[in-house]
Amino acid sequence: MKLTFLGTGTSHGIPVIACDCPVCTSSDEHDKRLRTSVLISDKDTNILIDCGPEFRIQALKFNIKKIDSVLLTHSHADHLHGIDDLRVFACLRSKDDPKKMTMEPLNIYANSSTIKDFKFRFDYLFKPVLQGGGRALVKLNNTSEYSPDNPLKIGSMKIFPVPMLHGTLKTNGYVVRKGNKTFAYLTDVNKMPGSSIKLLQSIGKIDHLVIDGLRIRPHSTHFSFAEALEVADKINARHTWLTHLCHETSHQDCIKWINEHISDYPALEKTQKKGGTVSPAFDGLILE
Repeated sequence: MKLTFLGTGTSHGIPVIACDCPVCTSSDEHDKRLRTSVLISDKDTNILIDCGPEFRIQALKFNIKKIDSVLLTHSHADHLHGIDDLRVFACLRSKDDPKKMTMEPLNIYANSSTIKDFKFRFDYLFKPVLQGGGRALVKLNNTSEYSPDNPLKIGSMKIFPVPMLHGTLKTNGYVVRKGNKTFAYLTDVNKMPGSSIKLLQSIGKIDHLVIDGLRIRPHSTHFSFAEALEVADKINARHTWLTHLCHETSHQDCIKWINEHISDYPALEKTQKKGGTVSPAFDGLILE
């Protein structure tokens, strides 16, 4: 199982349009951040988490040839508005005759509020059109039925959602498991219900935790660095990665902040001393 960070930036991306701040003008490639999204791969199975407006750029940059399913965290534009570029992945080329193409809906998984927004915003995907209409062929699936005891199965991976709050909006985090390896993805969140933290604590040691950490200052709908590490300290994964970063802090300054404050988070500090990671993620980072 392999995880590729396609984007680790906030809704503006970095550099931000018309901004001349030190981070937006940085020459460090770690400070170039597309909108937040990841690709999970295992053998011939590819799962995309979120599909923002830069998905076409990400797909070309990272040479994505196949998407089997999409997991959506929520319906904000920076996580959803690349949907039209998924249409090429609903075209299946015949193994017997490569010239023949068949169409099969691409499964998209989300919570009920995301599905409602999706159907409203992309209503044209569900209306009859003339041949050649050029639209993504998708099938929406509600994640409410999935849990650790009844996970969604895609290829050899087992997946279940983790309920979170992004302001007042209900969002999905996701846990992806294969064998005894576990990965948790928690972006666009400023409040983790106690039940969700207990859920993550109950499933055994998590190998990689990716968590929303927007900036040093507090924010009304995102975790700050301190808030993200406070939750991460309770979960205590082997490796913790911050994502959805804004342009107020460079990659290197984020690392510096973590190292200066790691003693405030005893479980993370102990894990780090044993070879674990507490660090900002960056575009192109691959975890295996």
